[in-house]
Amino acid sequence: MIQHIYEHYHMHVKELIPLGPYKSFWIRNKIYVLVPIGEMEEEVLVEMKKLSDYMNQQGDITVATFVPTIHGYYVSEIEEQNYCLLKGMRALERHAMSLGSELSIFHKRGAFFPEEIEQLSRIGEWKALWEKRLDQLEKFWQSQVMNHPTDVFDQLFIESFPYYLGVAENAIQYVVDTEMDDTPQMSDAATICQERFTPLLWHQTKRLKLPFEWVYDHPTRDIAELIRYMMIEKKKDWEQTIVQFVTDYERNYSLSSFGWRLLFARLLFPLHYFETVERYYQTGNEEQKSIYRDRLEAILHDVNRSEQFMKHFYGSLRLPIDKLGIRKLDWLS
Repeated sequence: MIQHIYEHYHMHVKELIPLGPYKSFWIRNKIYVLVPIGEMEEEVLVEMKKLSDYMNQQGDITVATFVPTIHGYYVSEIEEQNYCLLKGMRALERHAMSLGSELSIFHKRGAFFPEEIEQLSRIGEWKALWEKRLDQLEKFWQSQVMNHPTDVFDQLFIESFPYYLGVAENAIQYVVDTEMDDTPQMSDAATICQERFTPLLWHQTKRLKLPFEWVYDHPTRDIAELIRYMMIEKKKDWEQTIVQFVTDYERNYSLSSFGWRLLFARLLFPLHYFETVERYYQTGNEEQKSIYRDRLEAILHDVNRSEQFMKHFYGSLRLPIDKLGIRKLDWLS
């Protein structure tokens, strides 16, 4: 692989070092990361490059930028796989700030991107995506009910799905009501988000941000997914950690009432339940099935705690919901 890097980029590489799931190497004060891209479409790559160039121009040195080959291409074939090479600054961890602050500054910068984004855009699509996912799982559930299965996971799924169907429908309706009753503000502009934001994402690449994780969406996508991760993991003082994260975020980039409602709706949608069930039935690996079985049992065991968290969500963040005109869900009261 080192020889291929020289052939494509004319760079002398001594060794490849793991960086999270990727291979990387250093040259002076720069770190270079090789990212396998599979069959990623050119239009998607073009948008990722535009966004990473823009963020870099705005002064975000934590964003990696694309490196062309000696022939001016941004994709190279190495050992029968397509790769992109990205470069960034080394030793970014020395200047670390809190995750909430870092995310809000990142969102604030990304919201001013001046061009149209199409391929990576997910803005305004939550409702349609959730409805599609819900319909697919409901049809599958109906077929499972007809089969009268005896498997433990099948039975857990059959018994629990009606509850999560109701929760998902509530989340979808909450988005509909928000779009009807409220008006988006400046802070509701689409920005650069991660496909799935967790504390591990930036940590594993030592704070270097790779555009391959990106989508263009409402900023509450990232906030909700991070909170969901903390809820599921339940590390020590997780509830205080969530409050601190949101407080740090809001110092730089305040959410509007529209944003708070979208955040609540995304948290309410039982994504972890859907993913666990879908992945269980998609895998043929018994070891994986066992992991998803345990995960489903943990989710079902936590139903009351999840409801309590959502019931007190606005209160725990001291949000003046009456002043903001935000309604609570009756069934959570």
